[in-house]
Amino acid sequence: MATVPVDRVVDKPTPAEVARLVHLDNLKIVLTAGVIVAHAAMTYGAVGTWVYEEPSLSNVAEGVLGALVGVGVMFGLGLFFLIAGMLTTGPLIRRGPRRFLASRVWRLGVPLVMYALVVWPVLRWLADRAEGDRQSLVEFYRFEFTGTRWRSLGTGPLWFVAILLVVTTGWTLRRWASPAPVTTGVGPLSFRHLAVTAAAIAAATFFVRIWFPVNSGQFLDLHVWLWPQSGALFVLGAISSEHGWLTELPDALRHTCHRAAAAAVVTLVVLIVLSNGPEPFKGGWFWEAAGFSAVEGVFSVSVALIVLDRFRRRHANQGRLARRLGRSAYGAFVAQGPVLVLIALALRPLNLPGDIKFLLLAPTAVTGSFGLAAAALALSVKQRRPTT
Repeated sequence: MATVPVDRVVDKPTPAEVARLVHLDNLKIVLTAGVIVAHAAMTYGAVGTWVYEEPSLSNVAEGVLGALVGVGVMFGLGLFFLIAGMLTTGPLIRRGPRRFLASRVWRLGVPLVMYALVVWPVLRWLADRAEGDRQSLVEFYRFEFTGTRWRSLGTGPLWFVAILLVVTTGWTLRRWASPAPVTTGVGPLSFRHLAVTAAAIAAATFFVRIWFPVNSGQFLDLHVWLWPQSGALFVLGAISSEHGWLTELPDALRHTCHRAAAAAVVTLVVLIVLSNGPEPFKGGWFWEAAGFSAVEGVFSVSVALIVLDRFRRRHANQGRLARRLGRSAYGAFVAQGPVLVLIALALRPLNLPGDIKFLLLAPTAVTGSFGLAAAALALSVKQRRPTT
């Protein structure tokens, strides 16, 4: 069978390829900002865990923000990975698998190691000091890295990057061993493709969460309980990019996704009403866990495609600011930890309700994270320019 020449090397994408990626850049901006806002909410008591927490939200704000965070986890993570898969095929073909994999290990692996060994320990130390712990940073490191305590190393928000590195490496090795077939004669994206993806997510999620329940801790904060959704939607994105499936979502399939998402929401409400509390939903041999896994499979696939299609149809243009933000999205994701914690610590002495502090922290952290990333990118570009 003829194959796409994955060893062919082209330095830059074509203008047509760049134009097709504009809506993905815009979507990455929104998703990254959403993650930062979610961590700002966790800072003041919304559902989830964060390195520095100061629970002080009102009950109403905690409930609303918690619901939004929960919905975001059910599809936002998968949407990130769907985009990552879609953006893998072009660079893989242009650079070849060896150069592509080396670039991804550098781009993803270096920040991951720095977070695990430097950034996250320092932020934990700052959070402890804010709570009254007076040990020095040297003492903190000595305690954390002695005996078996190194097993508790975390990566903060970069657990997402750790999963992405694993999934990207696996897919690259797969395509290195078996290059993608040409798209000639391949049919369009169909309901069957989406149903298989949703079913795979549901089944794998249920079985993975028997051993790794929701919010369970793992080395480097690997969030193993979210790997099925991440991996399946990455593969769907990569295959869709190879076959040109997601350049347009047929009307019939779009309507099916809307109905599937609505059905998933109704099913989740019924499960909650009939359940014996929230714990069985986290994982194990419980019907609640099985039902929630099925809901997550359907919801993550259908909503991810709905949002992606909407951005393709409605948000496929960029001004100068959006272009800068799009180039800075990954850097903002990496920078969010220090920015969020430092701003939250600066707000700590203020005698303000948690709701107000959240409203101050969220926009300033988004602005600060993107601003810091943009400044670092501009400096990097300036240093690479040849001198005259």
